[in-house]
Amino acid sequence: MNEQQGDAFEPRLTEVQVARIRPESGLGRKRDRDGHRELQRSIQQFGVLTPITVRPAPDESGDFLLIKGQGRTLACRLLGVATIPAIVVDDAYAETEKVQQFLVENVARLKMRPVDRALLIQRARQQGEETSVIANRFGVSPSTVRRLLAQLDGATSSEVEALRAGDVSLSMHAVIARHVDPAERQAVLSIVSRTAIRTKELETLFVALGWQHLGDLGDKQIGERFALLNWACNALNDVPAGTQRERFRQLALKFPTALAKRGQSYEVVAQ
Repeated sequence: MNEQQGDAFEPRLTEVQVARIRPESGLGRKRDRDGHRELQRSIQQFGVLTPITVRPAPDESGDFLLIKGQGRTLACRLLGVATIPAIVVDDAYAETEKVQQFLVENVARLKMRPVDRALLIQRARQQGEETSVIANRFGVSPSTVRRLLAQLDGATSSEVEALRAGDVSLSMHAVIARHVDPAERQAVLSIVSRTAIRTKELETLFVALGWQHLGDLGDKQIGERFALLNWACNALNDVPAGTQRERFRQLALKFPTALAKRGQSYEVVAQ
């Protein structure tokens, strides 16, 4: 399990089965009940964003001894989460507190996807950390912190799930959040994630369609609005390559003038 090369051992970031994690001797500590419930809710919504730290058990059982992350590990056990991200170190690393602290404080820079980093930054901001402090800890500029927070603005648990699944990018979510009512974002995400439309194209499309004004028509036209958006996103795929201005001019020439309901969906019946 140690993956040693000679005398060298490189810490590695991997997924570890929660059932195979055992506490180090004397690790147990009393936990704040309310704080732990909040931790469980956070993990349930966002997953484990900061990996725990473990070392291979010396008895060659295939288990791991927990060094840091008791609360996260316990929360995963209670929630029935099967695996947890972990930094695996050897005995030398495990006994070096300074190295361990460095790993914990800098874990956001270790193979973390942009969406996970953004979620971790969002959590830090919600807990009251200043933008400049967060920027320094994550090795990014304050403007990047503000941009990532804006891209996650108002994200629901289902939207976070779509982001983490890679169905939509952070920049795409930011565009949707700017133009779409929160109650309709999930439906729009479903449409957009099935197409090849790009972020700048979607921004232009919302403006061109007057999407926010279309929303003022009320729920009676909601099916037609979503059908129109679905048509436009897919129709752009068939428009020849060129400048965005020219592509949207071609799209306008094909614009539907009538939609009709067919079963549970709508389709274009006139152009």
